[in-house]
Amino acid sequence: MENGWDVTVAKIVRKYNLTEVVKQYSGEIDTIRKLDAIPDIRKLCRSWIKKLPAVRGNDEEKSHLYRENGNEIFRSRKSPHVALEAYSKAIFAAPRGSPALALAHANRAIVLMSLKRHREAYEDCQLALDGAYPAENRLRVLFRQAECALQMRDREGLERALEGIEKFSEEQDLASFEEERCESRWDERLMSDIYKVSVFPDKRLQQLAEMIALSEIPPDSDDGLLSFPELEEKSDTVHGRFIVTKNEIKADEPIVQEKAVSFVPVYDPRGHSEIPPFDCQFCGEVNIIPFPCPSCGRACYCSVACCKEHSELHRYECPGYEKHLWYLIGIAHLGMRSFLDGFASSTHNLEELKECNAEKMFQYVSDKAEMQHKAYPYGKVFRLVANLDKMLLSDMVQYALTAYMLTIYLSEFTQFFNELGDRTAVMSKEDWFLYSSAVILRHIGQLVCNGHAISELRVCTASENNCLEADSFNIKAGFLHRCFESTRVFTGIFPQISMFNHSCDPNIRNCFSKSTLTVYATRDVEAGGEIFNCYGPNFKLMSREDRQSALKQQYCFDCDCIRCLSKKDEDYFIVAQNVDPFEKDIKCPMCKRIIDCSCFQIIASGMSSEGEASYEDFEEALKAYNKCKLILSQYHETKITLAHMIFIQYLPFSGLDERCLNALKKLAYEFVQIREHRFGMMSPEYVVACFYLLDLLVIESKCEGDFHVDLESATIVDKFKKAIEIFGHGTRTRVMQYVKAHLG
Repeated sequence: MENGWDVTVAKIVRKYNLTEVVKQYSGEIDTIRKLDAIPDIRKLCRSWIKKLPAVRGNDEEKSHLYRENGNEIFRSRKSPHVALEAYSKAIFAAPRGSPALALAHANRAIVLMSLKRHREAYEDCQLALDGAYPAENRLRVLFRQAECALQMRDREGLERALEGIEKFSEEQDLASFEEERCESRWDERLMSDIYKVSVFPDKRLQQLAEMIALSEIPPDSDDGLLSFPELEEKSDTVHGRFIVTKNEIKADEPIVQEKAVSFVPVYDPRGHSEIPPFDCQFCGEVNIIPFPCPSCGRACYCSVACCKEHSELHRYECPGYEKHLWYLIGIAHLGMRSFLDGFASSTHNLEELKECNAEKMFQYVSDKAEMQHKAYPYGKVFRLVANLDKMLLSDMVQYALTAYMLTIYLSEFTQFFNELGDRTAVMSKEDWFLYSSAVILRHIGQLVCNGHAISELRVCTASENNCLEADSFNIKAGFLHRCFESTRVFTGIFPQISMFNHSCDPNIRNCFSKSTLTVYATRDVEAGGEIFNCYGPNFKLMSREDRQSALKQQYCFDCDCIRCLSKKDEDYFIVAQNVDPFEKDIKCPMCKRIIDCSCFQIIASGMSSEGEASYEDFEEALKAYNKCKLILSQYHETKITLAHMIFIQYLPFSGLDERCLNALKKLAYEFVQIREHRFGMMSPEYVVACFYLLDLLVIESKCEGDFHVDLESATIVDKFKKAIEIFGHGTRTRVMQYVKAHLG
């Protein structure tokens, strides 16, 4: 999608005829020097950054309105999750350090306590107390914080809260405590204990020992210990570097596990104007209670601790978040993040370098990466191919301009170049500028062909689809298919796994957990066999011609995998590009006959109908779908689109009519079968397809009469329990709680 930076790049390229200036790729440093030789380019880049509008929340009145809306919803007991969303919006809208921000945190803590999210509630209380929360009401926040600490069995946290209560008691009479307790309806025993400890502080430690039993907290056990085969890097003149296994690998066995050296969020254009994605930029946890950076108010974290841990790097990105810069430049954000993540480790101990310049420094870091890449992760990143010499010159120039603009951002909008320390004794700031720009350019080129999309199940917002139970984060019966959508949440760089070559029929599958990627075999691989990834174009999803074109354009090679050499396509019906079957009749690209698409439109019209759905409407939609089946091939993706529309329209009412329920179950079987054939069982697409069947089974279990899971459904449920393992611990725990609660 075109944005302001794309337009600016196009104007600069045309105005200064940069393709003629650069002529051909001759190295990162030389390319950047050619841009730097035109002073006006630096001015234009600086001007573009300056003109970006500030998006940091700075509207106390708007924050107040969100908070009042949350108060009204919470008091009405309609939905604490919608109230929670309103309070989070109030936090994002509030000016930094304002009373509105402190009030929003304090109010959100109350909702979180009701939902038993005591850790986040405790931190909200602390942020309110650290902020501009009204002095006369601080006692109630302190008591809330103490209750959270008790529920978490957190000795240090409780002591901190009690110290606050003690300090408050020195300044004000605690006689109002009883009234405070009654208003809040807190647990009688817990608050009595807190009161005793606060009134008799000399016995505090003894009381704490009695109140909180010492217990071992088990560590997160995500996947347990895995054993991996020994892998070997090889190379030849045809395929470059590639990876083979020294050991035999059986299907479904793990091959390698790697933590992303760097990763950045994938920004949702629907949400960027209000709030960013609720995913932690430090640990990679998704679907979090967001704690935004207190400065930019846009980078999200799952805790105050993660925010602090990331602050050393984030301070260089913070001004960019305030200006929405990272939303506008796509994969280049990961190029910047990779540079910042690796700068310290790649440029320390430079004593051996004397009278260095940008070219020598670049060569030094490149040689170090090649010789020592096993010793530090950034070396693995730096030595990845960038294909800057193979891509279209116009693309390379655009990436170079973007890298140059980002270095200007670091120079003039952050303190990066003022904090080089003794590095300036080795090389001048101007050479550090050129070096930094060249490295960012290399990373952008590398990430275009080596970046990994990290997919997860995103929980829909409560205001869009209120799918959660009122007293917990458990999913309502029959709402699993509405609760999640599979989407890209991060883009990361996994340099070891990036060394796997492409095949249109790969022998691996990916499983993400936070920022860690575990790769499993999809079929047996003999000792000495090569490990193949799929870079996107898969033989089940694209024709050979389209695969070859896509791979050539983005990755600069001609694919010679077994599927491409066979020159045979799957017999899928492939609709011509830019043709919408819901609007007009289409010509089959295989047999060339005109296909009547009126049946498509019958199903689509049901989605736009404002009236209540009836069984007669459902029958008509089902007849239209069955007519489509005669037109489309067995595993055509359009059948998925049509079935999805039928599910959305009629699944909520399936419990009212047994005929509808049975027909939808039959459709769900077909839906799952198509997804499994095209994407495999261990895929996000398969998991999401199973959601419809699981919801139908749950709805059936709530109907009158005996319920048992039939054999076909039981088989799919068992396969689903295996497939859900491709997602992170938090996601699969949440989904499996739903399955266990309703289906056993």
